[in-house]
Amino acid sequence: MFLEKLNIKNFRGIKELKLNFNSSVNIIIGENNAGKSAIIDALRICLSIGKQWKDIGIKNDEDFHINVNELNSPLEPIEFGLVFKIETPQDREYFQSLLWQNPDDPNDINLQIQARYSLETNPKSNQVLRWDIWGGQNPGQRIKPEEAQLLFYSYLEPLRNAELELRPYAKGNKVTSLFKEMTKYNKVNEEGEDEEVELNIDKKNQLANTLQNVIQDRDWTGVVKTGESFVNEHLEKADIRKKESRVHLKLLEYKYDNIVKGVLTRKPIYQEELLGGDYTQQKYFDISQNGLGENNLILASSVLGDLKNRRAEQIEHYYALLIEEPEAHLHPQKQNSFFNYLSSLKDLGVQIFITSHSPTITAKSDLDNLLVLQKQEDLINNFALKKSELSPNNKNYLRKFLDVTKSQLFFSNGTILVEGISEALLLPVFAEIMGEEFNLDKNGIELININGVAFEPFAKLYNSEDVSKRLSAFCSIITDNDKGLIAPKHFISEEQDIDSPKAKLIFNKLKEIGIVDTNNRIINFDNNVDLIIENYEDESIFIKGVLNEMYDKISDRAFKAKELEKANLKVVLAENTFEYELMVSNTANAKTMLDVYKRMHPRTIFVADDESLDTKALDLLEKLKSNKDKSEFAQQLALVLEKIDALRNTFVVPDYIQESIRWVINRE
Repeated sequence: MFLEKLNIKNFRGIKELKLNFNSSVNIIIGENNAGKSAIIDALRICLSIGKQWKDIGIKNDEDFHINVNELNSPLEPIEFGLVFKIETPQDREYFQSLLWQNPDDPNDINLQIQARYSLETNPKSNQVLRWDIWGGQNPGQRIKPEEAQLLFYSYLEPLRNAELELRPYAKGNKVTSLFKEMTKYNKVNEEGEDEEVELNIDKKNQLANTLQNVIQDRDWTGVVKTGESFVNEHLEKADIRKKESRVHLKLLEYKYDNIVKGVLTRKPIYQEELLGGDYTQQKYFDISQNGLGENNLILASSVLGDLKNRRAEQIEHYYALLIEEPEAHLHPQKQNSFFNYLSSLKDLGVQIFITSHSPTITAKSDLDNLLVLQKQEDLINNFALKKSELSPNNKNYLRKFLDVTKSQLFFSNGTILVEGISEALLLPVFAEIMGEEFNLDKNGIELININGVAFEPFAKLYNSEDVSKRLSAFCSIITDNDKGLIAPKHFISEEQDIDSPKAKLIFNKLKEIGIVDTNNRIINFDNNVDLIIENYEDESIFIKGVLNEMYDKISDRAFKAKELEKANLKVVLAENTFEYELMVSNTANAKTMLDVYKRMHPRTIFVADDESLDTKALDLLEKLKSNKDKSEFAQQLALVLEKIDALRNTFVVPDYIQESIRWVINRE
């Protein structure tokens, strides 16, 4: 069995949330205050119903959801609903009081726990907490204690004190728990062979008696009695005569459970190869000498060891591991290693729930394990990538390219996708030029350079018409429309007897006479003017027809990008290229950009000052392309605009860029 669904109502920041889980690993990610800890606490509250002592519960009105948009709104009851999927006949046999059957479909059976907490006013006008917990779906269906005790979870809190929890005799020490529940162990017998020994109650008593006999010799008895006399001597003098207090001292009672409470966790200093078999030479670091990350790994490993043992011994029936922020105190490489190990535990029979806001862990996760929480306008929504509209190819692409930087989109208030480094460098500056209210960082907007035009896998995270299959944040894509782009292949025609070599000759001729520029874009073309191509007079009408068709046509790539636009996704297209649009926006832009490029290449000669902005822009594009320094130019332009107020104040941000920024921030 595994927990398939969790429904939460009116708990802390969550008004209502319905979650679907995997049977093995579930990675709950999201920004701060998105409800991650509330989900874990809801699980802890419900899964601990079989415990006599609980470390968590509903705390009067503090845990009830407050409607922040309505003053003094009533506190609605907190409700939790857990639905477990039945996988084996034992699940039904062990949890009969949790059984639920669909009245319309007898084959639809699962296990459910329902809980309801409400605040009521008693006759003395005091507010009191009332609660009811039941199995199945009918209030009053009592959950049997022996069944509730078959539910087990281990919890690793976010700011855990690993050193304290690993200390001998510490309350809740997982190393102690591991030894208490062991039912067998391995040892090397007198013949030097490995032998498995049953660790039953008789064997535990035997092991304890072995130690007890050691401390009952006369030396140890004398040491303890002498210490006892020192204490009693002073008690006799300090207390009232004839009412003197006395104490009896003895070493720890050597029962098995007491002995394992004192297990000392240490880290060996020397490698075994260095010792050469002489283990008396080994020295150890105390856990206080370890770093926080090292101790957290040791603690987590102790918990996992305890869970593995409990699962193997079938002490309970359902096992869950709840970990908040496993990245705490771990550098990225250790995060990778530890998380990869956690992900490999899917065959252990333990359902794992992890909360995180680490892009490193997110980037390493199987996409189908990710559950994204987003808080928009005080409402918390969740999006499971397993239920998204991403195709298998989309997921494969994202798995490959969703590195640490790109995975930050899952934690953002909005995302802007661009195809190159130039846009990524300049958009933050442009947003500030638009006004402080558009600052990308302050608005929690993630700017992602996908290094190409493969927008679809990212777009499908936002553009589903089904709200449950998309992120709740908004996204915009900025790309070129590639209008007028043409290639030799467009002139190939069997009817005109134009093969590939001839098409290339025609294409080069069009470049020579200035109809196609160095960026392979059609310019200086007017369909109303007769066109005669020297050496290709017979094909001129056909060539003019191809040019007319392609002149105002956006590329197939741009068309496909525009088709992705729906729901929370907007696609904005540059009429030409990014740098071209910046240049032609106004003369101040053009002057600033040419000055920046001149400083980069002092010997550069531009077209005449009286040429049009269009001509100047095409000239700059040609130079950027030939020198292959678009990214350096963008970086230098960004620095100039950041440092010089006068230039920033006169620089005009193109409308299509402003549109994309306003969409993700203002959603308009």
